[in-house]
Amino acid sequence: MKFQLDKPKILSQHIDTLVATFKSVNETEYNKYILKHLPPLEDYKEIAQQKEGFSNKSRFHKCEPFEGFGTFRVFAQGMGYYRYILENEDVMIFLSNAKFGSDTPQIKVEFRASYLFAVGQNQAYEYVLKLIDLLLGSNYESSIQRLDLATDIWGVKLEYLDAMRFQNSFKNSNYRKGSKQTGIGFGGGAFMFRIYDKLEEIKSNYSKHYVKAKWVINGYEEELGLNVTRFEAQFRRTELKKYIPQHTNNEIAYVFTHLGNFWIKALQKIKYAPLTNEECIRIADGELKADSKRQVFNRARKDETRFQFQKFLYHWDNEISDFPIEYKTIVEPKIEVAKRMLKGFIATTYKAMESNPMALSDVLMGMQRDMYEYEQMTLHEYGLTKVIDSFIKQEKLKNKVGVEVAFDYSLIAQDAYFKLASSLQTLDNVNNIIPSLSKSEKIEDYFPKKYEVSA
Repeated sequence: MKFQLDKPKILSQHIDTLVATFKSVNETEYNKYILKHLPPLEDYKEIAQQKEGFSNKSRFHKCEPFEGFGTFRVFAQGMGYYRYILENEDVMIFLSNAKFGSDTPQIKVEFRASYLFAVGQNQAYEYVLKLIDLLLGSNYESSIQRLDLATDIWGVKLEYLDAMRFQNSFKNSNYRKGSKQTGIGFGGGAFMFRIYDKLEEIKSNYSKHYVKAKWVINGYEEELGLNVTRFEAQFRRTELKKYIPQHTNNEIAYVFTHLGNFWIKALQKIKYAPLTNEECIRIADGELKADSKRQVFNRARKDETRFQFQKFLYHWDNEISDFPIEYKTIVEPKIEVAKRMLKGFIATTYKAMESNPMALSDVLMGMQRDMYEYEQMTLHEYGLTKVIDSFIKQEKLKNKVGVEVAFDYSLIAQDAYFKLASSLQTLDNVNNIIPSLSKSEKIEDYFPKKYEVSA
């Protein structure tokens, strides 16, 4: 990074993209509210289908489908599970005609970046909630599907070697305009982090110009000709739910109050270090082994004579938040999950054994012999240790963060433990083969005292 000011200046930090879904959980309200809106939407959609155009975006019908919410464009085509798509200047709404009880949420809402920027996430969300109350009533579940967090920094210019200054396992990509590099990106799918020249983007897409108003309020002076670089983290559902407690009633409100935590988590994933150009070139040329590379990064982070830009970035709304807790999902064991796992095991086994018709039995018998020879256990006893191990991890998580669980393993774990203890005869043997149990803990402490273990 090239720093054009003695200290870079944060011009804006905000939610740039927000996607949420809403699903009715009350059949009476489902029948009362959303079902009455579907026939008119079908009529508007048919009108849009009669219009000519080269793309779905150009085939729409303007109308006021929801009283008190102004004009929307209803498009001629739906998308995926969502039969109806409509939009105004603030949001895009997807509605499904799925039956009550379907896995598909009835409504998906995409908040426009310009709307979030103009009014802030809280006011934008309040507007959407009023619309959701009109469409679904008061009994619904909401979940967040995508969250993009953006930080615009004045006086920072991206350099060619900057990709080498990040210590992570993500695949990186370069953004270019002609021969000019305009940005770099890390990751893909569930998590992405992008760093790019925001002024260059505004030149190419003038609709993004609205961000400058806030920049000026926060001290931006365009006549100085300095760069504004955007640092942008994208979380999708798979990644988001790791940091949201189970059974959270309002995920969106939870995320809004923990934006700083999510921002720090994103920075923790990409791990910037203030390497010199010479250090970057040595890494790029492959001169350094893995251990040496780690030492170079560690030295750079500890060198107080270098500007520790990562720590500077940790700020969100002028505060530094804590690192977020990662919540492990604890759910009831399901036979369908076990079937898929067994199917995968069979497929892998047959491929490895060159389609031998006796492959499955050969592998199982071989495993049984190895388990007994090296660990003095049967496969069934090994399976019981996995049940107990899952229970111990669950209990530790509950004690650490107070998270509620979807399924209580305690009765299953008790039964598995006493069967295992009986077959192995001594309690010490059980302690040694359960990997989650430290030497300072005793397995019986996890269960009520009324249970006795036979020697």
